[in-house]
Amino acid sequence: MKILTSLLALSLTLTLYSQKEMYDICPIKNSEEVPSVNLVNKEGQHIDLKEYVGQKPVVIVFYRGAWCPYCTRHLSALTEVKPQIDSLGFELIAITPDDFSKLDSTRSRTNELGYKLFSDKNLEAINAFGIGWKINDELYKKYKDSYGMDTEWWTGQNHHVLPVPAVFIIKGGEIQYQHVDPNYSKRLEPQLLLSLLKAVK
Repeated sequence: MKILTSLLALSLTLTLYSQKEMYDICPIKNSEEVPSVNLVNKEGQHIDLKEYVGQKPVVIVFYRGAWCPYCTRHLSALTEVKPQIDSLGFELIAITPDDFSKLDSTRSRTNELGYKLFSDKNLEAINAFGIGWKINDELYKKYKDSYGMDTEWWTGQNHHVLPVPAVFIIKGGEIQYQHVDPNYSKRLEPQLLLSLLKAVK
């Protein structure tokens, strides 16, 4: 309970101190091609996102990290509708700036997921999709000192960048739909996602 309270307090702090930075993004546009960027799976193997996606239908979810309760709840909710996503012919994957060695932390906090997670600790995908924003030094210090949430520990990097939570629907190697909301507490509802996938299909 103490950990959950701290995480929720951290989320409130994010809203109070970083709203402006989160809105200063320029997401990739619909109909643009999936960028060629390097990701790492939980085994430490490198993959090219463009090659991995190819022409198959894919749903890409960007989340801030295993430390974020809003993210883990959303990922768990998507797990519940994964059979329907599969039946519509789409593969579901998720991308985080957490280091690949921390991907199992996401799984342990979501009661296991039935889809693949990838690390983007070097921000190649986050930057290419135009959804990254930087935590300023004051907020980074508050995260670390007040809440014990050190982005450098989670990512293994000192860039202090997080993605705005987002969902992209891909088909034919191109962006068909995007849901990008700087208000991180608002996520694309699973049932709405299913409706969108039916429309895209």
